Amino acid sequence: MQVRVPGHERTVHPELARAALLGVRRHGGGPAADAVARLPATTPVPEPLHHALLTELVGHGWAAFTGAAEHLLDRPRESDVAAVVEQGALSELLARLPAIQLRYHVGHTTELDLDGDRLTVVHRALLGSVPGPAESLFTAAIHQVLVGACTGRRPPVTLLPTGGGSVPAERLAPGDHLAGIVLTGWRLDLRGHAVEPTPAAAVRDLIAADPARAWRLPAVAARLATSARSLQRLLAADGPGFQELVIRTRLGLARGLIERTDLNLAEIAAACGFTDHAHLTRCFTARHGTGPAALRRDSRAAG
Repeated sequence: MQVRVPGHERTVHPELARAALLGVRRHGGGPAADAVARLPATTPVPEPLHHALLTELVGHGWAAFTGAAEHLLDRPRESDVAAVVEQGALSELLARLPAIQLRYHVGHTTELDLDGDRLTVVHRALLGSVPGPAESLFTAAIHQVLVGACTGRRPPVTLLPTGGGSVPAERLAPGDHLAGIVLTGWRLDLRGHAVEPTPAAAVRDLIAADPARAWRLPAVAARLATSARSLQRLLAADGPGFQELVIRTRLGLARGLIERTDLNLAEIAAACGFTDHAHLTRCFTARHGTGPAALRRDSRAAG
C-alpha cells in the first residue's frame, strides 16, 4: 500500500540534509544550500528543499555525491547504522537498508535483490512522488559509502535508467547533464566482498520492501526458492521465527513514521501492515513499553 502525502508535508532527517549541505558547500554552495543552512540544526528539512539541494550536486559529478554521503558517518554516535558498520556485517547492513532509508527519508524506499555477487536496487516512492535523478544518485552513493565502510572497499555502482541500458556511476563527470533522466535503480558489484545473507536477513528484506502486504510463510519461502518447512527450520536455527521477524520489521518501520511524520496512526498502521491503529498501538506498547502517541510526543519534546 502506498500512502500519498503532499510533498510540502514530507521531510528528510536533519542529518541527511546536513550531509548533502556539506557536500554542496565543497563546491561553493548555492541558493538551496543557503536556505538549508538557515534552518535550525535539528529541524527536519522539507522534501522539496532537500531535492533542490541535491540538484545543486548534479553538475559536480559522481564524486560530489559520494563526498556528500561520507558525511553521514561523521557523527556515528547519532547514526543507527554505526553499529552494523563497525561490526563489518555486510549481510546485516543489506537487510536493514530499506528500514534505515525510511528513517532518514520517509518519502522513498528501496527494494534489494542479491543474486550471487550482484546487488540490484530499485528506488521507488513510498509516501509520495517518484524519486528524481538527484535523489536516486544520492541514495546510490550512500549505499556505496556504507558498503565500503562496512567492508573496507567500495563496490562499483552501475546506474539503471528507466528506458533501459546502464551507466557506470564513476563515469559521471562534472557537468554531465542528467535533467529529465529517471533512474529505476542501480547495481552494486559485490565481487570480492564477503556476503553471507542469513535466512532472517532475507525475510526481513522482503517484508521491509512491502510491509503492508499480508506476508505468509509459504509465500515468503517460495520467493526465497525453498519450502515452508525448510525456511521454518532455518529461521529456528538462526534465532527469531517467521512471525517474530514480521512484527519486528513492521514495528521498526512504524517507529520511523511515528517519529518522522505527521501521518495519523491509522495511516501508519495501514502502511506498515497492521489491521488498524488499535492493533498497531497494542503491538507497539507490548514491544516498547509505551504507546506510539506517547513516543511521538516525547520525540517532539526532545526536538
